[in-house]
Amino acid sequence: MIKIKAVDEQNILDVCRLKTGQDTIPETGGGCSRCNAISIAEATCHPEMHSNAIYQNNALIGFFVYQRTESEPDTAVLCRFMLDDRFREHGNEEKAFAHILRGLKIQGVKTVIFVVANENESAKKLCCSFGFRFTGETDKTGCRYRSEL
Repeated sequence: MIKIKAVDEQNILDVCRLKTGQDTIPETGGGCSRCNAISIAEATCHPEMHSNAIYQNNALIGFFVYQRTESEPDTAVLCRFMLDDRFREHGNEEKAFAHILRGLKIQGVKTVIFVVANENESAKKLCCSFGFRFTGETDKTGCRYRSEL
């Protein structure tokens, strides 16, 4: 069973320790590697961003950050989604992604934009398998994919 919990003082260090091979891919304009600590810090500085831990059977397996603004409450931008390499098998990535999308829909989100690092082919494949379509927008943060819930 997948559960989502906000990143807080009880789980922040464990979330920062999650690893994936894609973390060595530069995602920022300055060539810095994108890690969970940077994503959490960024979310802390912006009240419209939310950082969350992903659990399966009470084990921390992943992490994601999304953004929802007051000016566009029915749109969520999924800025970061990752599962630790140890948990990427057995459909866990698909289960976690589906759970996130269901949760956003329950919150009233109608449109999800997923920002994928340009080099991350597995994330592109994952979002396309859920009906996301490339918007044609690419910048230093990545490619943008969109889906209506």
